[in-house]
Amino acid sequence: MNDQIFKLLLLFATFRSFSCLEQITEYGKAKIGERCERDRNCIQNAYCRAQMTCLCDQYYSPTFDNSMCIASAGLSCSNDVVCSTMSNAVCRQGVCACKDSYILDINNSSNCIRRPSIVGDPCQRTDECQDAFDRAMCINERCECITLYHFTNETRKCIQSRFLYNTCKMDYECISFDNEDILECRNGECVCKEGQGTCSKG
Repeated sequence: MNDQIFKLLLLFATFRSFSCLEQITEYGKAKIGERCERDRNCIQNAYCRAQMTCLCDQYYSPTFDNSMCIASAGLSCSNDVVCSTMSNAVCRQGVCACKDSYILDINNSSNCIRRPSIVGDPCQRTDECQDAFDRAMCINERCECITLYHFTNETRKCIQSRFLYNTCKMDYECISFDNEDILECRNGECVCKEGQGTCSKG
């Protein structure tokens, strides 16, 4: 009798061990948005929210197919490798951040996009354009100077437009919307360039 009980206990223990082993191999397979009961059901760098669905940990973002959680801006780091799953990022002052000349994508905190450098460059927010060019706005996802301002290569900023006979200090302040090259600043006033004949106000 004792021998039968021992065999039953041994069989039960073996089954339990196999069952646990089987469960362990299943840990970490639930993708972001999939059902879960415990944190260990979810993929790496994710947790089980309210014992229902997997979500990425703080400072991690899901990939397009929800199969991975990758580093996001603000993640603690000790070197650039920790931030390598982000695009165009480095470890700066102990956290993952965008490289110089890049800014954070407002739609994806794991993606750094190039900062606008000339008027007409893509943008997501007006403040990106203002930071780069001062008097500018994000219009139809492009940086544009506001009304009565224009971009100059000399300053790399949007400056106030000076039209025919307006006061000025530099040639690049003077502009005609018909032909930007026909005015110059002479004796503190925007006038037609020599040889241009007559020109009209913008």
